[in-house]
Formats: sequence, C-alpha cells, structure tokens
Amino acid sequence: MRTRCFSIGVFCAVAALGQTIVEHSAATAGASTAAAGAKGAGKSIGGVFRGLSETLDKAGTAKETGSTSATAAVATPSAPPKQTAKPAPASKPIDPSQVTEGLDRDELIARFGEPLLQLSEKKNSQLVERLWYRTASDQVEIKLIGGKVASVRPPVSKKQEETASPATPSSPAQ
Repeated sequence: MRTRCFSIGVFCAVAALGQTIVEHSAATAGASTAAAGAKGAGKSIGGVFRGLSETLDKAGTAKETGSTSATAAVATPSAPPKQTAKPAPASKPIDPSQVTEGLDRDELIARFGEPLLQLSEKKNSQLVERLWYRTASDQVEIKLIGGKVASVRPPVSKKQEETASPATPSSPAQ
C-alpha cells in the first residue's frame, strides 16, 4: 500500500513538472518575440530624436553666426504671392457690436486680428468654429458655421452653466 501511494505521489509530481516546463517555454518564447519587435521600435524612436537634435543644433548655430541657411532651403512659389493685409494683433479689445451675423471669417480676422483662443469641430458635415476675443470688460465668443459668423455672445461661465442646467442624468440613447 505504501508503494502504491508513493508511486501515485511521484507520478503527480512528474506530471506537474512537465506542465511547468511547457508553460515556462511558452512564456519565454512569447517574451523573446515581443522583445525583438520592441527593439526595432526603440531604434526608430531614437533615430527620430537624434534627427530632431541635429536639426535644433543646426538652427542654434545658424542663429549664433547670423547665417540664414535654414531659410534658403524653403522653396519659393512659381507665381508671385498675393498681397494680403496682415491681420491686426488681438492685443486690443474689440467691440462686439461691430461683429454682425453673416460676416465672413477672413473679414473678421482682418478687422479684429487673430483670436485669443480658437476651437474647431465638425458637426453634421459642417465646420463649426468658436473664436474668443477680448472685450473692454470681459471676453466674447464668436461662433462661425461654414466660415460665416452665426452668433456673438459672452462666454458661459461655470456658475452660469450650473444654474442654467440642473444636474440631470443623461440617457444612454442620445
């Protein structure tokens, strides 16, 4: 009886050892395969940063020596560029009453300069832009739809949002 129990114990230990060896081999093979792929990615990323560093070094030495070799590589257009009025800087406050609905985006920028902040998104296959400008007292948000002014309003503060729309659970079917 003792030999039988001993034999069963040895058999179980040998079976468990075999299973352990198989699992260890599978894990080692998977890890070495993943490491080989990651090795190439590391070299690629290193090359990108090396190139960036070289470009920045060249720009720094060009600035120190006063040469403009970096700008000499820029291709010039074959046709002469159109003379366009440079947008006015947005440092001075604007008068929101001068912004009318239907005003073209280019005209808006030409009159008031670049906005302090700009957000663009696509809704229903149309470009929707929100531009923020400084006014004498606060800010104004100008909403453009399809390149035309759709609305002009002061931006909504967090307190106004909370009081305007009480917290209601949103339905998942929206």
